[in-house]
Amino acid sequence: MEEDALKGNMLALMKALAQVDLASEAVIGKAAPTLMYLTGKDLGREEGRSLEVTDDLEEALAAIFGPPGEVWHVELWKNLEDEDYVFGEGLEMKMRLLFRACPVRQACLATGVRMGGVACQITHGFTAGALERAFERKVDIHTEHAGPGACMLVFETKME
Repeated sequence: MEEDALKGNMLALMKALAQVDLASEAVIGKAAPTLMYLTGKDLGREEGRSLEVTDDLEEALAAIFGPPGEVWHVELWKNLEDEDYVFGEGLEMKMRLLFRACPVRQACLATGVRMGGVACQITHGFTAGALERAFERKVDIHTEHAGPGACMLVFETKME
C-alpha cells in the first residue's frame, strides 16, 4: 500500500510540474523559458554556497545531483570522433553533459509537457548557478537535444 501512495504522490507532483510549466508560458509568454533559466540560476548560486570549490566537473555534478542513479544520472559525453570531452576555442571551454536519468524529463513524458520548456530551463539554470559557485566563474548551460531517452546539454565557461 505504501508503494501505491508513493506512486500516487509522484504522479500528482508530475502533474503539478506540468501545470506550472504550462501556466508559466501562458502568463509570462515567450520569455518564460529565459526568465525561468535565470531564476533557476539565482537559486543554484544560493544553494551552491555549500559546494566545495573545484575544477573537476564530474566532482561538482556529483555534489549537486549525488552519485549517478535512478533519479539523476548525469555524465560527461563525447562523440566517437572526438579525442577529448572539452571543445571550444581560445579561453572558451565547452563540454557536453548527458542527462540519462532526470525526474523533470520523466514528468514531461508522463504528462505530455514539451521537453526543454520552463521546467527544464529552471533545472538547467539551477545547475549552471551551482556550478558557478563550484568553479568560481560564469557558467552557462543550454540544450543541444531533448529526447525521451536522454537529454544532451552543453556546459560553457571561460578559462581565466
